[in-house]
Amino acid sequence: MSGKMTMQRQMTLQRLSEIVEAYGAAPHRWPADERAAALAFVSDHAAARQLVDAANELDRMLDAAPAAAPASADLVARIMAARPRAVAVIAAAHQSKDGFWKSLISEIWPYGSPAFPAGALAASIMLGVTFGLTAPSAMAAIGLGTQTATADVGERLVAIALAENTYTEDFQ
Repeated sequence: MSGKMTMQRQMTLQRLSEIVEAYGAAPHRWPADERAAALAFVSDHAAARQLVDAANELDRMLDAAPAAAPASADLVARIMAARPRAVAVIAAAHQSKDGFWKSLISEIWPYGSPAFPAGALAASIMLGVTFGLTAPSAMAAIGLGTQTATADVGERLVAIALAENTYTEDFQ
């Protein structure tokens, strides 16, 4: 027995119909983990054979149909414009004469110069770093050391946050 355990689903006419509709009548296109069960089901059931035969007929008609080239460059342009944004952004950046990075930035931020959002991002990062570095010294300045009890710390922080003028007896 191999170390790999595989779980095979019980094949039903409904599941075979889903497989045939998604992958066609050719068994080599069916999911590998369900192929053997599907083939056994087809060989044992007349309704399953009829289902696969009907799908096989449709597959032959689709294979016989000629692949038409796009009717016009306008049609190709409309299809390409309807692509998902991520693909369209990369493709537009590659096709641009301005350079890849400049085109990519203008596709991502089409509202003018990207200096404002970049500056706002840099300022927020610096503000966060500054607060993070000064918080320990501010905690020490108000007497919140590591030895203070957790409940006491909570009361003091609430008093500071609410800017109360009257503090608890312990805090004075």
